[in-house]
Amino acid sequence: DEGRFGPALIMTPYNYAEGKIYGAELTLNYKQGDFSGYVNFARTVSRAKGIVSSQFLFDQATLNYAANNWVNVDHAQAVSASTGASYLWHGTRFNADLIYQSGLRNGFANTGRLPSYTVVNLGASRTLDLGAIGPVEARLVVLNALDKVYLIRDGSGIGVFAPQYGQRRGVYAGLSKAF
Repeated sequence: DEGRFGPALIMTPYNYAEGKIYGAELTLNYKQGDFSGYVNFARTVSRAKGIVSSQFLFDQATLNYAANNWVNVDHAQAVSASTGASYLWHGTRFNADLIYQSGLRNGFANTGRLPSYTVVNLGASRTLDLGAIGPVEARLVVLNALDKVYLIRDGSGIGVFAPQYGQRRGVYAGLSKAF
C-alpha cells in the first residue's frame, strides 16, 4: 500500500504481512439500432493484516490493531455501480452515464466509511466533414453535470492525512482528427 505521510504529504510505500482481496462483478450490455446501454455492478472486499514495513510512520495503537485484526484497505470501494446510455440522433451521438461509489474507508484503522456519492456525466459528439481536411470529430463533455460536492478522503484512516474532494463540474470541448 501507499500512504501520504509528513507535512509535504509524500507518497510512501508500506507493506502488510497478509492480504486478501475478493469480489464479484456483473456487467450487462445492450445494443439495438442507434441505441446502446450498459449496467455494471461490483462488490469487493480488500483487507490486510500486520503492518510489516515503514512502521515508524504509524502510531502504536494503529500498529497494534492492524497486527491483530483484518483492516479494510483505504483505497477500495465496497460497492461500485455504473450505468450509461448512448444514442445516435441525426448524426450526433449523445451519451450519459451515472457512477455510484459506496465511499472509501476512514477513521481509526479504517473502521469507518465515508458517505456514498453519485456522479452524472453527459456528452455529445459529431463527425464534421471539413472538405480538404477530411472528417474531424467534435466533442463536448460535461463531467459531474450536477456539480455534486463529494469527499473522496477526509484525512483519516491508515496512511491518509489530507482530505481530497472529487472533481467539481467540468466542461470540456475537443476536436480530433484521425491520420
